[in-house]
Amino acid sequence: MSLWDWIGGRRREETASDDEFVNSLYRKILGRAPDENGRRHYLNLLDSGRMTRDDLTEAIYSSEEYQAKTGVRKNKYSHHKILSGFVSLFSADPFLPYVEKNPFEGPQLCKLVDPRLWLDEEWIAMARDLKVITTDPERMHRKGFEWTHTIYGLSKLGALNENARCLGVGSGHEVLSYWLANHTAHVISTDLFQEKTDWAKAGGREGDPAVLRDPQKYAPFPYREGRLTFKKMDGRRLEFDDNSFDIIFSISAIEHFGGHDQAAKSMREIGRTLKPGGVAVIVTEITLNNRSHREFFSVDQLLEYIVAPSGLKLAQAPVFEAPEYAIDNPLVMPAESRMYPHLVLKIKNVVFTSVILFMRKSRDEPDETAR
Repeated sequence: MSLWDWIGGRRREETASDDEFVNSLYRKILGRAPDENGRRHYLNLLDSGRMTRDDLTEAIYSSEEYQAKTGVRKNKYSHHKILSGFVSLFSADPFLPYVEKNPFEGPQLCKLVDPRLWLDEEWIAMARDLKVITTDPERMHRKGFEWTHTIYGLSKLGALNENARCLGVGSGHEVLSYWLANHTAHVISTDLFQEKTDWAKAGGREGDPAVLRDPQKYAPFPYREGRLTFKKMDGRRLEFDDNSFDIIFSISAIEHFGGHDQAAKSMREIGRTLKPGGVAVIVTEITLNNRSHREFFSVDQLLEYIVAPSGLKLAQAPVFEAPEYAIDNPLVMPAESRMYPHLVLKIKNVVFTSVILFMRKSRDEPDETAR
């Protein structure tokens, strides 16, 4: 049975216009007529060939509205398929000159998204403490990895204490700022906080300027209100003195600062404002299939634009391993954006995932590798 058989009870693939198709999809799947902006958006995509009718059907099924309406989320494959079969994608050798003389010898912190951590009880306990992250392995999401692994790594490196001053760069009102307010001396969370940006209304939905007026509105749990401040600030021009913070974190934000050169500019600012002995946690997107992207980083670009400009040292050599099955079966964006496991993704011909790096500022003179 065709899609149009299912929607209208008769075959109309050859005669139905795109406008009829969009209207019928909305009525059948979402139970309403399309809003005008949504209708025009999809008609433009269909007309330009950037989206097929099957793509549109999948996009509406994967939409937040449909998920909220039905409570249904789909798995592309079982999580069991990605708990083994890891392959090494890149060599860490180029990063070795940027690793501390005495690297951290505990668990591997600098790495790609790792689904095996959903089986680690200590790691999962920290995910639970964040309150907003599901620990169901069938609902693995790289955002859960990013947030959980940040606090896990900070804990392992001994950075979390009641005297630590923290700075979030491009951090909006994400949960980490509230969590750190309960575990450190003070957190300043910075972002552009612009009213009409996609990042405030869509995307991560973590940049709503309303938080500047009402921080409690976005609090996922009770927090020490006097220890968290939100400030409007450009991450490429941090308005703080040198050596101001014990912890600086930027979670999947720096790639959106205007390209690779602008990311490097922000990394220099992060290195400047971090205290000697302090820890910087940087999460960004890394491409896995040797395809270029304006915002994401190849492994070479990760070194050139993220690590090297910072003047910081990696706490340990990174490990670039990922499950081969996930690489071969990435979620195709945006059609499969609401599917699981949400770890390795594909936009057009670019396959990518998240990479997390923990870096520290030397207590000695700046290193010659800094750029």
